[in-house]
Amino acid sequence: MTNTITYTTSGSAVFTEDFCLDLYAGTDQDDTAWLDGGAAAGTAPHYPGNLDGFAARQSDGVATKGLKLVCGRMTTVAVDDETITLTGGATKVLSAMSGDTSTAASSLMIKNTTDGVLQFTVTGTQVANVPVWMIVA
Repeated sequence: MTNTITYTTSGSAVFTEDFCLDLYAGTDQDDTAWLDGGAAAGTAPHYPGNLDGFAARQSDGVATKGLKLVCGRMTTVAVDDETITLTGGATKVLSAMSGDTSTAASSLMIKNTTDGVLQFTVTGTQVANVPVWMIVA
């Protein structure tokens, strides 16, 4: 499947995606729409004679997309309160972690994740190519 996630930073940093994996086994546990078969009696689409839909089907136009594991890196230096905004194929950051900056007097830490925005706290002089991993929906 072609990845359609777009990453936009708020400052001078550039986030480069190295790979994005679909996590088919990881779906939102609170969303059970896929269990109803997509066709309740009396609603469209329905089967002739107004029969209930067959429950649980795996492909439904309104089903929630699976989660994705995104691995990338800040290919240029980030500044404090820098953000990455996700649009397109993913609009929520469910979890994130950043790697080591390899400089003792600096750090790049995840400060906040809200919907499709990931915000960083930066201390000291940053280096490029710090890895960032995200689970997104």
